[in-house]
Amino acid sequence: MPMRTLFHRINEALAGFCGWLMLIMMLLLVVDIVSRSFSYPIYGLAEGSVFVMMITIYLGMARCEENREHVRLELLLDVLPGRVRRPFESGVFAVELLTILVFLYAVILDFLKAYETGESVLGGTMEFSLWPIKIFTVIGLVFYLAELVFKNRRGMQGGARTDQELF
Repeated sequence: MPMRTLFHRINEALAGFCGWLMLIMMLLLVVDIVSRSFSYPIYGLAEGSVFVMMITIYLGMARCEENREHVRLELLLDVLPGRVRRPFESGVFAVELLTILVFLYAVILDFLKAYETGESVLGGTMEFSLWPIKIFTVIGLVFYLAELVFKNRRGMQGGARTDQELF
């Protein structure tokens, strides 16, 4: 199985998993609101839903990039002809790549620190360890980085579609 197909399937699986996580987040919030309405709050549900949301965001980034569903500012690129646009897109890719690499490095260091020190936060009366959430951030960014590289490689080979062709 080619590497691109493998990553595509993993991105699909992660997107499906994110859908289930969104359902879990919604259920956590509904149970939190209902329990508070009856003056019997269940502590930690709102905080847990925030952590589920963070996992959903990072695990879904690669699939959004794969389908070109991220918000992108293209005021200048839209007015350029195709042959002139390609060098600018390469420059945008370089900035994206550098940004994600720096961010990934910082997130890996943050995860390692949280794991080694047992970093946790207090949510209501519950204590949440942060390293399990932070590992999902690292995983999501690794897949996002891989998708950026695949997208750029397709673009260099002339296989990438412009946003105008998508809509």
